[in-house]
Amino acid sequence: MLIPVTLTILFSVLSLALMALLGWAAFRHRTPQVAAPQSAALDLKEFGPQATNRWLIGFRLFLLVLVAGVVAMHCYWAYSAGNDPKSNFSMAKRLDGRNLRLAESGLKGWVLDRTGKLENALIRYRYDGGLIHREYPLGAAGLHLTGYSDYVFGSGGMEYGLRKWLSQPASTTNELTSPVPVGKDLKVSIDSSLQRSVYDLLQASGKPSAAVVLLLPNNEVLAMASSPSVDPSQISNEDNWRDLTDQAQNTPELSPLVNRALGTLVTGGAAFYYRPGSTFKVFTAAVAIDSGMTNEKFTCRGEGFTPPGSGRPIRDFEGEVHGTIGFDEAFKVSCNQYFAQLGLKLGKERMANYARRLDFAIAPDDDRLRARDLWQTGHADDGDFNFIFAPPIGRMNLSRSASSYDVALESFGQGYDDMTVFKMALIAAAAANPNGMLAAPTFEPGQTKTIGQFISAQSAAELRKIMRMVVQSGTAAGAFAHLNGRIPAAGKTGTADRDVPVYDKAGNQVVDYVDREGRQHYKTQGWTDGWFIGFAPADNPQIAFAVLVENGGQGAHSAAPIAVKIIEQSAALGYVKP
Repeated sequence: MLIPVTLTILFSVLSLALMALLGWAAFRHRTPQVAAPQSAALDLKEFGPQATNRWLIGFRLFLLVLVAGVVAMHCYWAYSAGNDPKSNFSMAKRLDGRNLRLAESGLKGWVLDRTGKLENALIRYRYDGGLIHREYPLGAAGLHLTGYSDYVFGSGGMEYGLRKWLSQPASTTNELTSPVPVGKDLKVSIDSSLQRSVYDLLQASGKPSAAVVLLLPNNEVLAMASSPSVDPSQISNEDNWRDLTDQAQNTPELSPLVNRALGTLVTGGAAFYYRPGSTFKVFTAAVAIDSGMTNEKFTCRGEGFTPPGSGRPIRDFEGEVHGTIGFDEAFKVSCNQYFAQLGLKLGKERMANYARRLDFAIAPDDDRLRARDLWQTGHADDGDFNFIFAPPIGRMNLSRSASSYDVALESFGQGYDDMTVFKMALIAAAAANPNGMLAAPTFEPGQTKTIGQFISAQSAAELRKIMRMVVQSGTAAGAFAHLNGRIPAAGKTGTADRDVPVYDKAGNQVVDYVDREGRQHYKTQGWTDGWFIGFAPADNPQIAFAVLVENGGQGAHSAAPIAVKIIEQSAALGYVKP
């Protein structure tokens, strides 16, 4: 690393010196030194020494500006471009051949799971006959966490996000004596056994796409799994890499490089959102409880509820009718019409106030793309880490342009609600927090940082009670029946509708029709995603989680059973102690 740094500094110093020399020369010779003969004044005034000197001064100034531009671009490229996530140079710098070679020229350290045991390493290296091999024991189960590291194709996941620490020589002696300096190891919060188990549960769901985020009370990430996935070792093959990147760019809905838990690509960037469905009623319920508005009663009718000025009715799932009910019962049975009316009663301004506490974008003109100040890091460069792990900003529309119909839909997780599995896990964790606080997520054990107050401690306790009702006698009671007697859990089911593109067997979008202007319109199909968010035990939360099963149907039947097994696996490993 010292050679390119030294050359960059040397180039910059010499270029500045050349600029100074050219500037001095232009100033020193700003007036002609040789006067043109009087006899030639009329005939040679366009070609005499005075005109020639002006031309030379202009040429010096042109060179000065040219060198200044080159130096400025070089300095920006060398010192700043890669750290600016909004810059087009950021990706270019990551893919630059020299940077790739430098990143892979040493033995980066191991990444150990929370036990610190070598046999549980998430990433390890092997130096064999002059060749460096990076190994990923979790295989496809860990791709979206560990990422990959390749001499040609660069790196992603933790390999990129933590590279500054992992590539830093473990000691000065090692750096001076070893031809291949060994980087520092790092212990992270992930439990490798639980990570593998959670991924296996997603694979066994019967659906091609699913995701889980599992947190400890201080928001340490215990597991984060996304399906589909691939083994990181496959990325070292050029044909595989080309196919994977093309698919990620053109058909992200099918791509194993999409981290469905976080809402990004394993290589960084992008934004992959879901509608949260009825799990978002946890947010609306929290606002109502904290605002003292839980005594409202509304009527759920067969013809639905029509928000003022809309002319479009809102109905419950499969036309279910609950009659006139109160807050607790509406949450337990997940009544859309009740929460649509409750959201309008709360009002846009009040909802927006609480949305800001969770750092949601609340207007279409909010151009923030990713939450770059969310994570708590101690051993990573913020630019590198956030490029990979900063999740997309949660989005609502509570601006003046939002109609009553929009607000009603958003109040129960449809419409303009755009969330990630990760964000919904954080909401579950805030509900589980005894003080109603939102903690910063982290991959580093033992760290706790509070982002801010979401709701009061008393409101959080009330919210936990009604989430417990969902599991005891509400929409999730069937899935949790055999667990309720052993580990009291709490949560909220969700069922969310969205339209997705239709692809053929080759992975190409299917054309629906071509309009008169020759523009192609592609087919879409309606999907119903299944959700469950929650925590356990209900009275003393020790884990919080969010589960999503794409096109899984009702969350009570697809996501809730996975949540039950996650709680059981966590209990078996000692993370849940009833």
